[in-house]
Amino acid sequence: MNIPAGEKPLTEDVREIQNKFGIIGRENELRKALAAVRSSKHLLIEGPVGVGKTVLAEAVAKYLRRPFYRVDGDERYTEQKLTGWFDPPLVIKNGYSKDAFLPGPITLAMENGAVLFINELNRMPEGVQNVLLPAMDEGKIDVPKIGTITARNGFLVLSTQNPREFIATSLLSEALRDRFELLTLDYQNENDEVAIVQTRTGISDLQLIGSVVKLVRATRGHPDIRRGASVRAAMSTCVLAFQMGPDGRTSIREAAHMALPTRIELNEETRKTVHEIIDELVEEYSAYKSDAGKIFSREPPEQTPSGTLAAGTHASDGTVNLLETLGDIVDVKTIPRDEMGWNIAQHYSQIKRQLKDKTLLPIAKKIAVKAIIYRTLQLLGPTRRLMEQVREPYAPGRTGEIDVEMTTEELLGKRDIDASDLIIESKVPKKAACVLMLDASLSMSGDKLALATASLGALAYKLKSVDYSVVVFDNIARVMKQVDQKVAVESLVGDLLDIHAMGLTNVEDSLKKGIQQLNHSTAKDKVGIIITDGNYTAGKDPTHIAAQYPKLFVIMIKSHDSRPELCERMAALGKGRFVAVDTFDEVPRVLRNILRDLAYRSYGRPGPQEAS
Repeated sequence: MNIPAGEKPLTEDVREIQNKFGIIGRENELRKALAAVRSSKHLLIEGPVGVGKTVLAEAVAKYLRRPFYRVDGDERYTEQKLTGWFDPPLVIKNGYSKDAFLPGPITLAMENGAVLFINELNRMPEGVQNVLLPAMDEGKIDVPKIGTITARNGFLVLSTQNPREFIATSLLSEALRDRFELLTLDYQNENDEVAIVQTRTGISDLQLIGSVVKLVRATRGHPDIRRGASVRAAMSTCVLAFQMGPDGRTSIREAAHMALPTRIELNEETRKTVHEIIDELVEEYSAYKSDAGKIFSREPPEQTPSGTLAAGTHASDGTVNLLETLGDIVDVKTIPRDEMGWNIAQHYSQIKRQLKDKTLLPIAKKIAVKAIIYRTLQLLGPTRRLMEQVREPYAPGRTGEIDVEMTTEELLGKRDIDASDLIIESKVPKKAACVLMLDASLSMSGDKLALATASLGALAYKLKSVDYSVVVFDNIARVMKQVDQKVAVESLVGDLLDIHAMGLTNVEDSLKKGIQQLNHSTAKDKVGIIITDGNYTAGKDPTHIAAQYPKLFVIMIKSHDSRPELCERMAALGKGRFVAVDTFDEVPRVLRNILRDLAYRSYGRPGPQEAS
């Protein structure tokens, strides 16, 4: 292949970038990034926190000597902030002219043929993401009252996103993803991380650095840690330990207790404190000098996805014995390792009845709960926090964008202008309450109930501003979680796994309990979600209760005796929507879309489901 005149081979560019910007390793990733940028392709860099996505993107852009405009993703970021806005005093003086327009980063990048770098793109609201589409596709955007902005040669969008973040993220639209080339980054190998820490800190003690790197890497596969620490934590731990003195083990322990708690995230169900876990890790994986002067350290466990069987168990906790015992109940030998936990969850009721050694049951339950939550997160995909838009007069400490039109109206005709005449537009977290009502009659089983509840629990955890209640019903309804009660998702899922599907179906009593829970919440937006086949065999016709809901969604599980006409009527009276699904695997995304609708309604436009 012929290289265009004036351009060097990619391998030479990669070495120059590494030397100029101090990047260690990443040869393959740099080569791919350069290939994309040289081809004028927009690039999306994806990976967990702390793997160097921003460093790589900035290095490539600066190496190519392109102007560089950076935007940090945030759910409060507005379309106006990205494209630009009019200055109210200049509008009053000169009207809506180009001179009164203050260009935003995308406008500046297009006009100057520059790189627009968006850090954590999937934290941006969907409206802001949509502004990028015409710019990336046609090199143009339309600015009201200004006209069309056309991009000069060299305009490019580089973006990063953290796919493992649990909160405040949204799924990029198919149209937007189609405009990007994808570069995936993961944690670097141990030797690279040691070299990074040594280079960034200037510390020459390789024994200290190697010990700390092993310790930090061990956090990424620990069963009680949801999100492990990055190489940044290793740098901080090394610097602190170096300052604290020559006693290696003690210094590392003290430094780790300062550097790691803010950089790791524990699983909700763990009973240990973060400091207890750090002590265990220091004891297991921190190298130290023996009397003979040798270095001993235990290798951290193989890092596995957080939802696999291996991630939550060790051979010492009875898992091996459990799997051997399950051979008579579930054919574990034919099941792929990454499906083992989910298979145990699906057969949990059967395992509970037939397992002879009851001391192994808590292990089976723990594996099942972890597998259900992991599967839930896979089925849910990324989501974003519910936000609402508010407009208020300016006051000290109040942040947001100036609403130009409303502010101009306030200023017209006034001789004396006060700061409170400025109207500030901002986005704030939107408080919502949700009650999930689950049919636990003979047509439902424990793992299905647990999957649905894990879905809502995970969503509530991601969205942060959603209070939720769980009601389970057969011939009577029982509140498993109060709307204002703090319960770990793992604990709730475990309780639902132990429920036996049995008895009659009293939809009426479930709706009564659900509306009582919503009435206990002070949230402005309240929604009920009932999952049932609609075939009630106890209580009265539930439609009169459905009409009392501010919003009621009915998810009907199709079966031979399901009653779609009743489910549709309940949803209509509850001013909500009826959704029929074939399997429970469809439930997590339906729940996500329902809560997504709440966010759209706050902006006065239909949600994705309603719009279609």
